[in-house]
Amino acid sequence: MLDLGCGSGRRTIELARRGHRVVGLDPDERALAAARAAAKGEKLNIHFLKADTAAIPYRAEIDAVVCLDGAFGQRESDKEDVRCLESARKALKPGGLLLIDALNKEWLMRHFEPNFWEQGEEGKGAVVLDQISFDFERGRLDNRRVIVGADGKRTPSFVSVRVYTLTELKAQLERAGLVYRQSWGGFDGSAYAMESPRVVVLAERPKEERRQRREPDGLPTAIRIKGRK
Repeated sequence: MLDLGCGSGRRTIELARRGHRVVGLDPDERALAAARAAAKGEKLNIHFLKADTAAIPYRAEIDAVVCLDGAFGQRESDKEDVRCLESARKALKPGGLLLIDALNKEWLMRHFEPNFWEQGEEGKGAVVLDQISFDFERGRLDNRRVIVGADGKRTPSFVSVRVYTLTELKAQLERAGLVYRQSWGGFDGSAYAMESPRVVVLAERPKEERRQRREPDGLPTAIRIKGRK
C-alpha cells in the first residue's frame, strides 16, 4: 500500500499498526524525517520515500494507493492534480484501488469559517491560528496559518488546497484513466450527502486498458482521416 502525500506519517503509521505493508511518499524531507523517527520509536518497518506526488517511482507494483486528510488538491492547478492521479494509476497494479479522502466542497460552502483557533499537534502547548479565505475563481481554500508555541514564538505557513465537488472529482479521475467505483460521506460508511464534512472516493485502475496509438508528435490520434496512412 502507498500513502501518497503522507506528511509526518500519522496515517502511514496507523496503517502499519493494523498490519499493512505500507510505503509513505511525500516531497517534504522535514516531514519525512519526523515520520521515520516516529516509526522507529514504535519499531515499525515502514519505508518513507521523498518524491514528487506526480512522479511516483513505481510501475504496476502497488495494490492500493491512499491519499488522505486533504493531501489531494495541494498542487498548483487542476492539470497538476490530474498528473498526480495519472502517476497513482501507473503505480497501481491492474485492478488496484485508489482511495481519496477530502473536504466536501458542498459542506464547506454552507459552513465556511474564515478564522479560528485550535490546539496544535506541532508541539506541546502550541496553538494554531488559521486565517482562511476561499478563492471562488480557482476553487481553492487558502490557509495562512500561524503556530504560536508555548514560548510565544510565532511560525507562519501557507497552504492552498483545491476543494472539489464529487462531480469534479469523478471528472478528474476519468481524465487520469481511473474508474470511479463508489463514494461515502466518511469512514463510518455513511452515504455521501451535502451535509457530509468529508467525501471519500474509491476508484480503480482498469484491469484492461485501451492503448491509443500515438503520432510522432507524441499526441494520441483521436480521428483517422480517410486516405491517410
